Amino acid sequence: MVQDVPDKGPDASSSSASTGPRASDADRNRFATMLERHFADGRLSEEEFSERMDRALRARTLVELYALSSDLPEFPAVDVPHSPPGQKRHAWRFWRT
Repeated sequence: MVQDVPDKGPDASSSSASTGPRASDADRNRFATMLERHFADGRLSEEEFSERMDRALRARTLVELYALSSDLPEFPAVDVPHSPPGQKRHAWRFWRT
């Protein structure tokens, strides 16, 4: 007797790391930009950056992308502008003078 086995798609034999929501081009670009910033800040060597960038551009799922940055700190949601060195900061005034 032959049993019908449901088709699980082309990657049915792949590892569990490739399960999860699919990554879009925008997701891959966002992670590539994040990796570039960590490289510029000195958190990644040139070799690490190159390897992670290759993996980010080949990633099929969000799980694969998040694994690339699991050992890196998160950036703040908004960058706070800093005053140039030597420039005095003025207190904000909420009243008219």
